[in-house]
Amino acid sequence: MKYFLVLCIAMLGLQAGADEVKQIERLYEQWREAVATADIPSYVAVLDPDVRLIPPGANVIEGAAHYAQFLTPVFDAATYRIEVITPPRVEILDDIAVVEYEYVIHLELKNPAQGVTEAGALTASRTEARYFDVLRKNDSGEFRIWRHTWQ
Repeated sequence: MKYFLVLCIAMLGLQAGADEVKQIERLYEQWREAVATADIPSYVAVLDPDVRLIPPGANVIEGAAHYAQFLTPVFDAATYRIEVITPPRVEILDDIAVVEYEYVIHLELKNPAQGVTEAGALTASRTEARYFDVLRKNDSGEFRIWRHTWQ
């Protein structure tokens, strides 16, 4: 009986982990849709309030409110389409998750004479990158993106 209980507890833990992975996969689907539609509120909804965007070669953007301010001129200047090369690979460590993935981001300028001028924003018509995110669980038990970077 004791071994049966241990097995049941282990299986429940695996199911909880699988459910959290699915929740995180849905979060990334929502994020991709927000990028494709330039929906800043939906984009920011997947972020932790204390998010840090760490773009290569540019200053760190701290906090969801500053991230939203950063996105406004970016989405005003261009539309983006995400091509998934490697889907998000999720590893959960209690209240923290690490996510790695590879995307190609296709950018189309709305006004080719103007371009995207925000430091840290993607500016090429095609950018292939490997992304690395750290997510943390909020008080509601949902994971949100806490750190975001790429190379």
